Amino acid sequence: MRTLRIPEILAPAGNMESLLAAIDSGADAVYFGGKYLNARRNAANFAEDQAVCDAVDLCHLYGVKAYLTLNTLLFDSENQQALDGIVLACKAGFDAIIAQDWGIVSLVRQICPDMPIHASTQMSVHNLADANALWEQGVRRVVLARELSRRELTRIIKHSPIETEVFVHGALCYSVSGQCYFSAFLGERSGNRGLCAQVCRLPFGVKDPNNYSLSLKDLTLIDYVDELAQLGVVSLKIEGRMKSPQYVAAAVSQFKNALQHKKYDKTQLEEMFSRSGFTQGYYLSAIDETMFGTRTKQDLRKTTSAQNNCEISAATKQIPVDIAFSVSLDAVTITLTDEDGRVASHRLSGAQPAQTLPLTDAQIKTQLSKLGNTPFVARNIEGTLQENCFLPVSALNELRRGAVTRLIQLRQKRHTYTMHPFSKEQKLPYRPTQPPQYTASFYQLSQLNDEILQKLSYASVDIFELQKAPDAFLQQYQDKLVAELPRIYFQDENLLTEALTQLHDHGIHLAKCHSVGRASLAQKAGYRILFGFGVNATNSETLAFLSSHSPLYTTLSVELSAKHIRNLHASSDTAIIAYGYFPLMAARACPLQREVSCTQCRNQGSAALIDRKGKQFPVLCRKDHVEILNSVPIYLADKQDVFAISFFEFLFTQETPQQIMQILTQYYHHLPCATSFTRGTYFRTIE
Repeated sequence: MRTLRIPEILAPAGNMESLLAAIDSGADAVYFGGKYLNARRNAANFAEDQAVCDAVDLCHLYGVKAYLTLNTLLFDSENQQALDGIVLACKAGFDAIIAQDWGIVSLVRQICPDMPIHASTQMSVHNLADANALWEQGVRRVVLARELSRRELTRIIKHSPIETEVFVHGALCYSVSGQCYFSAFLGERSGNRGLCAQVCRLPFGVKDPNNYSLSLKDLTLIDYVDELAQLGVVSLKIEGRMKSPQYVAAAVSQFKNALQHKKYDKTQLEEMFSRSGFTQGYYLSAIDETMFGTRTKQDLRKTTSAQNNCEISAATKQIPVDIAFSVSLDAVTITLTDEDGRVASHRLSGAQPAQTLPLTDAQIKTQLSKLGNTPFVARNIEGTLQENCFLPVSALNELRRGAVTRLIQLRQKRHTYTMHPFSKEQKLPYRPTQPPQYTASFYQLSQLNDEILQKLSYASVDIFELQKAPDAFLQQYQDKLVAELPRIYFQDENLLTEALTQLHDHGIHLAKCHSVGRASLAQKAGYRILFGFGVNATNSETLAFLSSHSPLYTTLSVELSAKHIRNLHASSDTAIIAYGYFPLMAARACPLQREVSCTQCRNQGSAALIDRKGKQFPVLCRKDHVEILNSVPIYLADKQDVFAISFFEFLFTQETPQQIMQILTQYYHHLPCATSFTRGTYFRTIE
C-alpha cells in the first residue's frame, strides 16, 4: 500500500535569479542544468562547475532538493561530456539526475550506482508497462507524459511502485515529448537534444494555412492539486527554464497556496504567461479544439505589465531556529536548532566575574538574535545565566557566528555517493557480415500482397490490424510477419497481452517494440523482439543496454548522421529508416479538428496540414493518437552503400501495393529518385 504524502512543488531554474525566486517562493525542489547535455540549452543555465556546486549548496541550505538535468539524447562524441556531468552531479551532491537517454541511465549506474535517477518526460512514458520497466532498471521516479488523463494517471500510480512526477503548469508540446522530430528535419535543431525550434508555434492549417493547428494553450492544474495529492503524485512540476524569475515566483507561490488550502490567484498566473488562457484538456479527457491557443499581443501586454509590477527580492527566505544558551563562570555555550532537528553548538571558556554591572538575560537575547546577515531568524531564545557573570559583546558575537557557521555546514553537507572509475572496453565500429536485408512497416493489411512479402525479410503490421488477418495468411507468412506494438499507447496493457497471445497461438513470434516496457510485455508473451525507431537509440551505450533484450535488430534514431552510424559500436544488428513519409510528430490532440470533423476526415480518406510555404504534411489517424508525416519521403536507394547496418527499414503509410512494389524495385537496383524526397538528417549535422 503506497503511503500518501504531500507532493513537492518542483520549480524550474534557468539561472541564478530564477533559482533564488523559486527558493524564496517556497519551492520544495528545483531542477536545472549545467553545461552538459540538458534539454534547455538556450537557457542561461549554470555554465561553470563551481556555479553548479554553489547552486546545490544554496538549495540544500534552505532545505530545497536539487535535480540535475542530463536529459538529452547522447551522441558517442559526447561521451566525455556525459561522464563529466555525472561526476559533477556526484561531487556537487545533487539529489537526483533527470535522464532521457538509456545510455546515460546506464552510465550513471556504472559510475555512481546509488545516485537516484528520474526518467525525463522525454522518455515518453504514458503507460504502466513502461513505468514498471523503469523501476526494474533501477529508476526511482518517472516524469509522466503530459497527455495522460486523470484515469490513466490513477492506473499507473496504483499499480506501479515507481514515484510519479506530473507537469502541472506551463507550456505544452504538441507532440508526445521525446517523439517529435519536426525541429530536427526542418531546422536541423533537435528538440530531443535541447534545441527545439518550436515548429509547432508556426502557422499550420487544413484549409487556412494561417491557422495555428499545432499550438496548444499552456497547461495549469492548480485547481486539481488536492486530487493529484490524493492520487499519490509525488512531485508537481512547473515548466519554464526559459521563463523569467517573476514567472517562477508567481507559479511557485500560487501552487504553494493551493497545496496549503489558501486562496490562490489564477489571474496572476495567466498574466505572467499564457497562450490565450489555460487548458486541462488532457487531464479531464476533454481533447478538443478549446485546447489550442497562441501567444497574442494582449497576452504579451499582460505579461509585460505583470512582470513590471512584480518585484523579486534578492534576499532569500529566512530559516527559523531555536536558540539555547548557557552562561556560567565555567563555560559559555550557544546551541542553534533548526526546523529539521539539526543542532549546532559553539562553546567558549567561562564568563568573567562581574566587576560592576553583571550581564543580563535581555542583553544575551538581544545580541544572539542579531541574525540579519545570515540565512536564519530567531524563533525562540531561552537559556540559563549564572548570577554576577560578565561577557563582552564581542564574545557573544563570536558565539553566535560560530554556531551559525556550524549550522550552515550541517545544512549544506553534501550527499556522499559511491563512485567507480569508468572503464570502457575498446571496440571496433559495428560492421555487418552480410548484405543488408529489407524490412518494412505497414499501416494497413491491404497494402500487403504475396509479391511484396516475397521481397521482404520481415513485414511489421500494427498488432491490432494484424489480428484481423485471415488464419491462412498468418500461417503462410508466420516467419516474416511482425506484430508491431503501438509507439504511443495510453490504453490497458491487457489488451496488448491478449493480442500478443492470440497471434502467438497463430505462429507469430516476432514483435516490434518502441520502448523497453513494451519489449518486456512481448518477451513475457514468448516473442523475440526488435526495437523500433521510437526507442531513440543514438549511441553505443544505449545499444549495449538494449542488447540485453537480445533483439533481432534495433532501429537507430533518425537524428543520427551517416557518420555517426558508421562509428557506432553495436553487439547486435542495427537498422535505419531508409524510406518513408516519416512521422515528425505523434500527438493526442488531432490538429484537424479545428477545421475538419472526424466524419469528414474519414469520408475524404486522407487529410493534410499546410504550412505557410504551401507544403502539405499528411495526418495519419492511429486510433488514440495521430501522426503528422513529413511532406516528402526519406529516400536512400542510391545511397545504400554509405551505411554500415544490417537492415533497411521502410515505412509504408499512404502507398498502394503498386507504389510499394515500384519503391522496392528501385531499392533493389539502387536507383535515384525521380520525385521530391529528403535524405532526412543522415547527411546533415543535427545540433
